[in-house]
This record gives sequence, C-alpha cells and structure tokens, in this order.
Amino acid sequence: MKRLPVESSDIVSVGYDPTARILEVEFQGNRIYQYRDVDADLYAQFLKTDSFGTFFFAHINGRYRYDKVADPIAPANQTLAFVSGSAADLHNLQVACEPYDIEIESLELPIDEIQSDAPDDIAIKKAKQAYHLARQPVVVDTSYWNIIALHGFPGAYMSGVVNWLQPADFFALLQDKTDRSICLTKTLAYYDGKRHKVFQQDYWGTITAEPYGQGNTIEQIVIMAGQDKTLAELREAGDATWPVVQDSAWQEFAKWLRLQRRLGR
Repeated sequence: MKRLPVESSDIVSVGYDPTARILEVEFQGNRIYQYRDVDADLYAQFLKTDSFGTFFFAHINGRYRYDKVADPIAPANQTLAFVSGSAADLHNLQVACEPYDIEIESLELPIDEIQSDAPDDIAIKKAKQAYHLARQPVVVDTSYWNIIALHGFPGAYMSGVVNWLQPADFFALLQDKTDRSICLTKTLAYYDGKRHKVFQQDYWGTITAEPYGQGNTIEQIVIMAGQDKTLAELREAGDATWPVVQDSAWQEFAKWLRLQRRLGR
C-alpha cells in the first residue's frame, strides 16, 4: 500500500485503501500496522490533523481491529536509488560510487518541492518522501544558491526564480553592488527507512557582467572558482572538469556507505 510521509515524532507514514477500508500506519522502527473498517472521512481528518500522534491515540488506537504487517528490511547490498537529480549529478554520483561497487539506479518520482532556509532540512525531507515512494534506500541532492550581496537570495527558490528572471534581471538587482560572489551549497541526503545522513559542500563563484552560453538563467551568468567559463559554456562544451568529484560530498557519501555496508548496518 502506498503511504504518505508525515511530520511526527512517532508516526513515519500513513496510507489508506478505500476499497478494503484499511488504514495503514508506519511507526518509527519499521513497525507497520493495518487497521480494519476505517472510514475514508477519518483518514481525511487524519491527514489534516496538527498532531498525528494525538489524533491516532484519540481516534484510532483501541477503536479498530488491527494486524501487524511485516516490512522486510532491504539487504545491505541493494541498489541505491538516486532520485530526481540532474544527469550531471547522476554522473558525479556514479563516478564516486563505482570504486566501491555501489550500484546506482536513477528514479524520477513525484516529490514535492520543499522550501526552507536550511538546505539540510530540505534534503532530508525530500529523501524521506522518496524512500516512501521507492521503498528502497535512496539518496537525493539539492542545490541552494546564495548571492551574498542579496543576503542569500534566491536560496532554495532558484528552480522557480530561473523561470521568472532573465540574466538582465539579476544584473539589475546587482547594479549598485560591488560584491558579485555567489555560493552554491550542494547537499546529499541518504535515507533507508531507519536513518538519514547528510553530506554537504559549498562551491563559490562569481556573477558575470554579461550572459554567456545557452542554459538556464543562473548557468549563463555564473563562473565557478577555478574556471574561466560560465556553467552554461562548460555544459555546451561537454567539459566535465567541474565540479571535481575527488574530495567532494559525493565521494564522502560513497566512502561512508561502503563502510556501513562492510559493518552490516
């Protein structure tokens, strides 16, 4: 049964089968229970509650017959799902994981766009959503852009901003600014149903005075440190020199996952 992840200290996800009138609740520790003869209206109220734990104990616990459901834990060497990442990010993850015999499967899943001022919070929530859809260990990545002179704008909103603003709009915002530095925070988040782990790295760059290359808005106006071309120009040329996978968040993640698997965790 498909379940939706929820924000609760006790409950991980909930799902409902309207035909069988079964409510399925996953608790922390991979404990899953199915409650019989539950009305759809109650499930709808459950999803809208401010406190899932309080609602459960007030309206569900002790009121319905239930069965415990076995939820097998994935084997340690199971293929890792990389969810909703770009082709370039998938390539970087594969390069980092290949020396450690970690197989990567790319999945496209309908994950909600989460907005927050904390990159790690965004990544963890996306990873938990992805896990409950994929039902296997997952890793997701997020990009968080910080234009220093604009006090962190656009942050996690870049995916929307690049559809609204053109290069000229960014230049107008910076016309009276001397600091044209920008920081890209790349965050990887792993989740396997029991634990999460976050890996993060900052990449610095400079915003140009004119757009170069073809691509989305930010790619046309940013030159990363150590490069002499915009991200758009590098992509057009098929230049894979940036970012460097060695000593990156991708490599740190691959080393950590290999160790966990060797320890049987």
